Amino acid sequence: MTTQASVFEKLGLPKQPYLLAPLAGVSDHPFRRMCADQGAHLTYVEMISATAMLYESRRTYEMLTRHKEEEILGVQITGSSAEDVGRAVAILHGLPFDTIDINMGCPVRKVVKTGCGSAILRDPERVYQTVKAACAATDKPVSAKIRLGWDRQSVNAITVAQAAEAGGAAWITVHGRTRSEDYGDPVDLEGMRQVKEAVSVPVVGNGNLFQRQDIEHMKLATGVDGFMVSRGAMGNPWIFREFADEAFRLSIDEWEHVVLAHLHRQQEAYGQHPAAAVCMRKHLLWYAKGWNGVKSFREAVNSAATLEDAEQLVREFSERIRSSDNVFRADMIQTETAQRFAWDPKYEMDRALDRGVGDDGLDKMPEIQIN
Repeated sequence: MTTQASVFEKLGLPKQPYLLAPLAGVSDHPFRRMCADQGAHLTYVEMISATAMLYESRRTYEMLTRHKEEEILGVQITGSSAEDVGRAVAILHGLPFDTIDINMGCPVRKVVKTGCGSAILRDPERVYQTVKAACAATDKPVSAKIRLGWDRQSVNAITVAQAAEAGGAAWITVHGRTRSEDYGDPVDLEGMRQVKEAVSVPVVGNGNLFQRQDIEHMKLATGVDGFMVSRGAMGNPWIFREFADEAFRLSIDEWEHVVLAHLHRQQEAYGQHPAAAVCMRKHLLWYAKGWNGVKSFREAVNSAATLEDAEQLVREFSERIRSSDNVFRADMIQTETAQRFAWDPKYEMDRALDRGVGDDGLDKMPEIQIN
């Protein structure tokens, strides 16, 4: 008796894949390629607005750039109506993406107030109609990313997941928090488990995946079929390598090699424009996490005017680490208690700044180069 291949296997992915989340303001192709190099099985373009697509926003279409070296790539879209999502997916169908995800979980105010993101969770019938419209517009696998509900008083993830499945979703990604909860609140693995048991399509778990132990714990507690990494990959594309190799430890030589490769890809994509260096600063600040004596490096990075300046800073920092007694990065262990009180750059980029779809604060960013 032959076993029917799962949707993941049909896409050329492992049975239990590791996915890189579509991170607003982060997931351009230089970053996606760094994560793919380290073992991410599927990456996504950052969340796209259906309205912006339908209005043919230049910035939106630039965000849809796929690099020639990307073997597999997904795109995520959100919209204020099922009709808009269906029309936008019809356009995406003709573009070089392998799978399309519908965002029903983004908590950012300026997204929610337009009826997008987490706002969709409040109407399971709209969930069904939205997924149905998307599936009618493409034969590519359509998935849905949800949260457990709007708030703790209206948790409806099972109903929403079943509606998405009925609409034709190939799989469902569940972030284990409600819209009203922030990243300091613990992930509700029990809620995720209940969703997994309530649907027959694969379920991907998302939330607080920072190390191999988090993957193992989520799998044991929920039985999910795959894992989507969000903040855990920011400044740490090696997280995907750690998932596959328990013995992996990041050395300063490996760190320097990868960070320089990211810088070079940044320059390839954006050229010499000063905004390219500004956009890269956040990555360099995240890359520095876990190393000793990073204060001066971070201060210098914040004033780096060009990518060449940033490259020199990376090389000098690497040499300082090599001359020390510890050339391995400290373990990136993040307990839920630590997360509650730690600086969270993704929170600052999104909720605290009320960051919207396709809005990275860099109005003068040059056009990305298509290769």
